[in-house]
Amino acid sequence: MELKNAAAVCLISLFAATLVVLIARTFDNQAAARLEPQLAQIAEELRAIRSRGGIAAASGDSAETLQDGLIVYYFHGNVRCPTCQSIESQTHDTVQKDFSSQLSKGEATWKVLNYEQPSAKALTKKFEIQMPVVVLAQVQGGEIKDWKRLDKVWALVGDKPAFKAYVQTEIERMLSIGKDPKTGATSAPASTIPVPNAENVPAKDTSTIPIP
Repeated sequence: MELKNAAAVCLISLFAATLVVLIARTFDNQAAARLEPQLAQIAEELRAIRSRGGIAAASGDSAETLQDGLIVYYFHGNVRCPTCQSIESQTHDTVQKDFSSQLSKGEATWKVLNYEQPSAKALTKKFEIQMPVVVLAQVQGGEIKDWKRLDKVWALVGDKPAFKAYVQTEIERMLSIGKDPKTGATSAPASTIPVPNAENVPAKDTSTIPIP
């Protein structure tokens, strides 16, 4: 059972137990005394679930604190079809096996979200999510600076090698954006210089080429 489902069960149990105690106190104080320890245990379990993030502190949307780096999101709905589950598992395997170094360094993160839940409303709108899909988001300074939705996963899900190559290539592209491939430092825009032609035509009449 998922954590949120467990939380819901605890909430229902808490309400039921409270109601039982109120009724019991009306008719039998001894019965109430026997039930109160159980109620205390349920309340303690509820607090433990909330401390692990299973229950939001408020009923409204809560802002998520994003860690700098690349976040590989898999968005799913309330209904989990076999194809959706295959997309999730293949993407997860690619991230875990091919980007384990980035995961261990905190440069990449794997997250699974239900786009039909209120907590994912902001991201669902930002990424224009309408169906289960993989999204890559590059975070800088706690904000999403660049992102890409990998819609082709649906067309490639039946071809595992092609699916893996597609996801791997897109992740590598997002990880390398704005970085020098040798040093990892942010690269500056290429400058240009005039190049004379074979007839020594003045430089102002020649084209320019970028310096690598």
